[in-house]
Amino acid sequence: MNVTRRFFLQSTGALALYLGVSPLTLLGANGLPLGTRTVKKGKTLVVIFLRGGADGLNLVVPHADAAYAKMRPSIAVPGPAAKAEGRAIDLDGFFGLHPRLAPLVPLFESGMAVAAHAVGYDKNTRSHFEEQDTWETGMTGNTIHSDGWLNRHLATSQGHGQIRAVSIGDALPRILHGKAPAFAIRGLDDLTVPTGKAPTESIAAALEHAYCCGAPSQRAGVQADATDLLSQSAGTTLDGMEQLRELAKAKYEPAAPYPRSGLAGRLMQVARLIKADVGLEVAELDLGGWDTHNNQGNGQFGPLANLAGELAEAVAAFTADMGDRMEDVLLVTISDFGRTAHENGTNGTDHGWANCLFAVGGAVQRAGKANPARGRVVGQWPGLAPDQLHQKRDLLHTTDFRDVLGELVKVHLGNDNIQTVLPQHQFKPVGLVA
Repeated sequence: MNVTRRFFLQSTGALALYLGVSPLTLLGANGLPLGTRTVKKGKTLVVIFLRGGADGLNLVVPHADAAYAKMRPSIAVPGPAAKAEGRAIDLDGFFGLHPRLAPLVPLFESGMAVAAHAVGYDKNTRSHFEEQDTWETGMTGNTIHSDGWLNRHLATSQGHGQIRAVSIGDALPRILHGKAPAFAIRGLDDLTVPTGKAPTESIAAALEHAYCCGAPSQRAGVQADATDLLSQSAGTTLDGMEQLRELAKAKYEPAAPYPRSGLAGRLMQVARLIKADVGLEVAELDLGGWDTHNNQGNGQFGPLANLAGELAEAVAAFTADMGDRMEDVLLVTISDFGRTAHENGTNGTDHGWANCLFAVGGAVQRAGKANPARGRVVGQWPGLAPDQLHQKRDLLHTTDFRDVLGELVKVHLGNDNIQTVLPQHQFKPVGLVA
């Protein structure tokens, strides 16, 4: 019989669910061989997934595009020159930040932050399920058998520690599913094993149970012997868990205060792991609630404003806590898709097309210094006039999202095996980072 996800979770019980150990991590979903490329030492990529489809037009506001305010009579964020509350914070004379993103302004002013607009791809289905899968796998079309692009990076490179990838949450996200080991934890302070056995004994017993009756070598694309897979992947998992538990015993004192929000708490855990020098390369966190079909609000009130505030305050605290170490850290936001250019009949926006994303870190600053003419918002602006919209309703994409992902992996992390990480796409530089 095949070792399925259900069988693995049943055999490992609450332990696997709690620790976020993925069966795909152990079995190798696509048989990718471990690569020989060694990534840059000390570099970390932090990905925040804004789940639900964030309205990029109200986060990075094209206030100088004449069509913007006309198509959003109740939810438009007023331009910087408007005599109204909740005005956008000007970035470059054309774009402005949502006022609740004000904590990010010093990062933009120092060159540590940049936004990319009109990012997407030409097969967007506007489906949460399909588009989250697309952004997490880096693949378009049928993604059922695809692993995560972050895991493909891990599987085609060599790192500098046992804990290369972590998701701060209850379950391992699709973006980290694959052959290479990755961990999902709620937080270091909450890291306990719900059994009477020692942690290594408990996990090892669960893994042995999962392998004893299965035939992982019979899975498509997987030729390795089950014993070898267990000793390699599971051994790394056990060593990593021991490191995490040892780290959890030490009290963490951040260099700057964090707000009391879920995202801020998770980012503080990431900062703690980076500072512990355990070899962390990639970290993933979620911030949900961006599906603003109704009563979205504008620059002052509403769910989008509240989420923008939580995001900005948490990211600003994280960068302050990291201090000089942000030179080697790159934080990036991604989302399902953008929202419709026109507001709908319930003062909200519906599923759209292209979107914006944010990048914060030393790699951003280096790119700005290499190209002084580069603005605070990169990418070709397609415009919001009726004949410039996709299907007369959505912001058109001018930058392929896979080019952004490829640049994060190749330029920041140092893995040039882009054709394996993003096999369907011919990579083109964006100039987002350097």
